[in-house]
Amino acid sequence: MNPLLKEVERKGWSRRVFLRNLLFSAGSVATASWLTACGGGSGGSGGGRSAGFSSKFRNIGPLLEPNDDGIRLPEGFTSRQLAVFGEPPVPEVDPFFIWHSDPDGGGTFRTDDGGWIYVSNSEARDLTTLRDQDPTGIFRRNLDRDTAALLPPFFGGGVSALRFDALGNLVDAYPCQRGTTTNCSGGATPWGTWINGEEIWDGKMFECSPLRDGGEAVELPCFGRKAHEMVAVDVEHRAIYHTEDIDTDTDRFYRTVWELNDWPEATERPNMDAGKLQVLFVPDGIEAARLGPVAFQWNDAVDDGRAQPDTVDEVDATIFGGNEGVWYLEGMVFFSTKSDDNIWAIDVAGGTIESIYNPENGVIGSPFDLDEEPLSGVDNIAMTLDGEMLVVEDGGFMRCMVLLPDRTTIPLLQLPGSPSLTEVTGIAIAPSGDRIYVSGQRSRPLGIFPPELEPGSLIPTRVAGVTYEIQMPFSVRVDRPMAKPLTA
Repeated sequence: MNPLLKEVERKGWSRRVFLRNLLFSAGSVATASWLTACGGGSGGSGGGRSAGFSSKFRNIGPLLEPNDDGIRLPEGFTSRQLAVFGEPPVPEVDPFFIWHSDPDGGGTFRTDDGGWIYVSNSEARDLTTLRDQDPTGIFRRNLDRDTAALLPPFFGGGVSALRFDALGNLVDAYPCQRGTTTNCSGGATPWGTWINGEEIWDGKMFECSPLRDGGEAVELPCFGRKAHEMVAVDVEHRAIYHTEDIDTDTDRFYRTVWELNDWPEATERPNMDAGKLQVLFVPDGIEAARLGPVAFQWNDAVDDGRAQPDTVDEVDATIFGGNEGVWYLEGMVFFSTKSDDNIWAIDVAGGTIESIYNPENGVIGSPFDLDEEPLSGVDNIAMTLDGEMLVVEDGGFMRCMVLLPDRTTIPLLQLPGSPSLTEVTGIAIAPSGDRIYVSGQRSRPLGIFPPELEPGSLIPTRVAGVTYEIQMPFSVRVDRPMAKPLTA
């Protein structure tokens, strides 16, 4: 069992209340207080907390009317448009590099000059995506990903980066990875690289450097062939957790795990040829996990080169429909499932899993509006060192929300655009802790049609993705890795 949870149970406290406070973002008792009371918090990510900690998100107030960027923010927050599909983000440096379409998952890295980098995936579709939309399955079975990727893409996927100096000025923009498709989300590694995957039936996982000229991206077969989503690295248990979102009847939660001799230095890159792919199995079933902590186990996946959905009946595993975001913190793994808008918590050492946010369990709205809608279309997540969780919505109400310990939520922002046409993506916190990065995947009209034609229209007029920086009037605690070249 996680030592924090063991102490919680020894003292007779509520395990579920504790876990909700581990997600603390605005309650009267912070993660810091729980850790102090438990005698924990001595790990690398736990230092610096004080028993009197209270989240600054608690008092940010309601969202105001849309600003000049069309974004609703709390008072004191400002936005800056950084990059728009089809336009060069830093024309004075590289007028020929244009920002990608369909910006999706993102992450941040420190740089050795005191600045930082924000990387952004492009979920641009090619014929592999059309293949996956074929209801008969004939196209999918007779045109594999490797063949389909050779056919002309609509725009091309991949990964791009925005680099900032120590003062926060945008100074460079460049590609990090090309030649891939439908790159949805990913995760930063402690060794300074970006792992990201393709969200198609038999998609591949890749690793690239966030630096300009940081080396060629490499494929990572040890993550299997599936519709890859987000990634979280657990150096303590030598595992990388990753999610899948393609079919609510086959989506599962995964980890790739290493033996110590294949990952001897915790913060150094493991031997990527040696990782073992496994799937999560909850013997008591997912409904039991909604009610409280139940045991789980890891079973070896069928990893023979086939797409993982094609192997779903060949190994005991639990279906988590539309599992998207994932984050590792203090011995716990948190992940989201879009099919039911739940947030789950895995106690890695204790071997238990439970739902800690379920919108059907009497959600009471935000402190500023008791009628605030619960989380809808939960997607990627980002967390601070104090357990504050930012959750973005795929459609839903186009919000980024801060999850509170009592299952209420604080609205942090709302982007423009119809939820039927776009989504909020790319949530990440700058190493400085006072800036948030986020994208509207298709939230700006290209100008072919007036945007007022959009509601109810069959023509997707808002297709130009926009990436924003949100400046907060305070800082939160984060620990982002230093960007490094990829030395595979």
